[in-house]
Amino acid sequence: MDALDLNPDKYRLARALRPFSYSVALVTCGLGVVLAFQQGVGDWRRALLVMLAGVLLQAASNLANDHADLVLWKKRSGELARQVVKQIHRNFILAGVCALIACMMGLLLVIDVGWPLLLLGVFGVVGGYFYTGEPIVYKHRGWGVPAVFLFTGVLMVSGAFYAVGGYWNNEVVWMSIPVSLLASALLLSNEIRDYLDDISHNIRTLTVRMGLVPAKCLYAALLLAGFPLSFLLYYLGELDNPLYLLIALPFAIAPLKLLANHSGDAEMVRLPPLTGRFFIIFGLGFMLSIVF
Repeated sequence: MDALDLNPDKYRLARALRPFSYSVALVTCGLGVVLAFQQGVGDWRRALLVMLAGVLLQAASNLANDHADLVLWKKRSGELARQVVKQIHRNFILAGVCALIACMMGLLLVIDVGWPLLLLGVFGVVGGYFYTGEPIVYKHRGWGVPAVFLFTGVLMVSGAFYAVGGYWNNEVVWMSIPVSLLASALLLSNEIRDYLDDISHNIRTLTVRMGLVPAKCLYAALLLAGFPLSFLLYYLGELDNPLYLLIALPFAIAPLKLLANHSGDAEMVRLPPLTGRFFIIFGLGFMLSIVF
């Protein structure tokens, strides 16, 4: 399989933005904001900046994600290859613009909260860059799933709380774990979808290293782990009413059924959007269980 077996449509702006993935930024940043207000240290102006910056950073990450494919298309000739190269370049530039605006918002938050927030933000941005950025490239080393758990999950929730509330709280780290596992499941759904393409281009994601069947089992475990962990948090007195989470349970059926019964790899394109839908419904239920 050569580079042109990659779907050129996936680099179009509407596809490259990956709308389903914004559930990650909305839920993780939203959870940090909710926890700050729940503990009486919320600030609406900072909360708005956190949510906007989170969405912009997610957009930047999505648009930059395909930059690693550039080398594959540059090896090809023809008008299609030239158009794809231009589109990848445009997406990467737009990713930089989104990241720059998000960083400016972050500096406003640093002025309010203090310089430790700057260190936290730099750590997060650099960590996110190396998902596809040289020389580390988590994606090619099989580190993408744990990296997303840390940077897009735990760090986003805890950082959002810190930015809105003005101080670090270790309890927030524990509260972030259920949604952080789902953030990892969302990335894993992308890896499962792209399994054959990644093998053909020697992209050593965690799914490629584990094999498809073990990756599917890990995906199912990550998808469902939030329920027992949330009830454990309830037992520890951190959640008020975990029954709100039950609204998300029916939405776990579709992605799990797709994994078990799909008749062709083309169907896997549905897995990330289904996972994103479950993620945002679970996240809303989780936040409701904190507030009410």
